[in-house]
Amino acid sequence: MSKEQLSLTESGRSDTLSSDSVYKFANGFNMKPAELAGMLYGNPEATLDSLSEIVKLPVKGFINAGTPTLAEAVELGDAFIRKIDVSGVKKVSGLYCLRISGESLIGDQINNGDDVVIEPFPDLIDGKIYAVKLDNQFVARHVHRENGYVILTSSNGKYEKMRVNELEMVGRIIWSQPRGVKH
Repeated sequence: MSKEQLSLTESGRSDTLSSDSVYKFANGFNMKPAELAGMLYGNPEATLDSLSEIVKLPVKGFINAGTPTLAEAVELGDAFIRKIDVSGVKKVSGLYCLRISGESLIGDQINNGDDVVIEPFPDLIDGKIYAVKLDNQFVARHVHRENGYVILTSSNGKYEKMRVNELEMVGRIIWSQPRGVKH
């Protein structure tokens, strides 16, 4: 392993760590690879097969799942995602996470406090979940087109549909992970 790669990994500036690198670090620290992987990613049951390659994504703030609210960019640390979980994305380096606040997406297994991976500037796919901007407020909802309008829906029956004329697509939610779970 090169000194540069070692330095990037130790300082947390490396966005990915392959299973080969975990083996190399484990060998250098005289540890079992699975033991080191568990320490690195907070999962004592982690195996190298389950880790494959890990991508570190910044958690850039909160987004309300329910009622649109003002958003504030806040660095909330990093989320560690298996690269295979975001394999359908063209540019992994552009991905980031937001933390869900609210319960309108619980039917999609996205709960209050979960981190969601955002793919910025996606094409609109009817029915998928997006982070959208309405005026100066943001919300995470399913987006549908209907009779010239955009309809924002929820997977929790407690929230009504929202019909809007105009919105700005911030990004599509492509994956979610309960907060505190690290692969």
